[in-house]
Amino acid sequence: MNTLLRKQSRVHSRNRWKEYIRLRNEGEVFTYPSDYLQLKKYEKRKKKKRLFANNNKRINDIKLPSKIDFVNNVESIFFVSKQIEEYMQSHIKGNFRIDHSLISSASIAGMLYLAGQVSRLVVPSNFKISKKLKYNKHYGLKTADDKLKYLFYKIGYWQYFGISKPYQVEQTIKDNYFLSIESNHESDISLLNKIKKFIKEKVTIFDSYIKEYKFDDAIKEAMGNAIEHAYGDDFLEPGKIKGKWWICGHYDNIAKTLELVFYDYGIGIRESMKTNMGEEAERRLVDKFSDKYINSDADLIAMAIEGKLSKYKKYKERDRGKGFQRFKDFAKSSGFDCDLTVVSGSGSYKYLYSDNTKEEHIEKKQLSNNIDGMLIKWKIKIGDGDEK
Repeated sequence: MNTLLRKQSRVHSRNRWKEYIRLRNEGEVFTYPSDYLQLKKYEKRKKKKRLFANNNKRINDIKLPSKIDFVNNVESIFFVSKQIEEYMQSHIKGNFRIDHSLISSASIAGMLYLAGQVSRLVVPSNFKISKKLKYNKHYGLKTADDKLKYLFYKIGYWQYFGISKPYQVEQTIKDNYFLSIESNHESDISLLNKIKKFIKEKVTIFDSYIKEYKFDDAIKEAMGNAIEHAYGDDFLEPGKIKGKWWICGHYDNIAKTLELVFYDYGIGIRESMKTNMGEEAERRLVDKFSDKYINSDADLIAMAIEGKLSKYKKYKERDRGKGFQRFKDFAKSSGFDCDLTVVSGSGSYKYLYSDNTKEEHIEKKQLSNNIDGMLIKWKIKIGDGDEK
């Protein structure tokens, strides 16, 4: 029996069952045809499955929020990671749907974060795509403009699902926005050079050896931190690859801004400190600079950026507390106004530097939840442009 006939048969049987029930409720019949018991058993089985489904909801539909960024909508970041974590921890797995239809805006950092999180769903430890999903326009970028659609395409987001051409993009959009994303689970100088080549093709910021050196130093530090410290020795979480990191370079030809973003989905700065220095070392470390134990991850990031963690090298021969200073050194040496943002655990640290006035400003914020890993972003203002 083909699919159409089976469907017609089910509809016919269902209608007969409804008619039997109606006649019985109205007292018009007290006996039923011989196939009544078979239909009754079928309806009972269906009701039992429905109740089971309600009591054991399948966590296989992930609905993404309308705005994904680390500045004004950081709560949406937690909403994304929470859903993915629930799916990964669920004992009920199967086909799943990722609903992108509400997305109307996303920052470059938010997009890189989303790519890293979504990779947990479709890419196993051998780096091969485990499932090929189809791009469904009903669950795709329905509310996004052409710019955002292009950035999602160019960042390589759809490649995680084996989708090569989800939609058409206007050439004028391609002419204005340039993007490059790379990823690995070990230190890769070739990828560093690839990102640097991308930058050189778009803007001129490496007009001296010292600037290029400080850039190399900062990116190597981020890679090294992800590989050596961002994942503990016994790290094992569903869908995650130990040592995995992402880096993205983005240039907006209209706003004249260059963004460099680095992300890993490791254990975060506080847990990394405990793993590499020991909990007692962490407590003594914090006590030395305050009257009480600091619970703020934002303060720990600030201490790492300022190089204060390097004073405790005796607890770990290869401590990267001093290395975090390289993130700020690059921000100050770029030759342009630059914002450095570091988010890890539940803390956010932002360093703003004006190349004209040489003024520095620091903003620290404690978040309501954990972002899952560490994100580092440099935003460099190359010239006057429209940042709408």
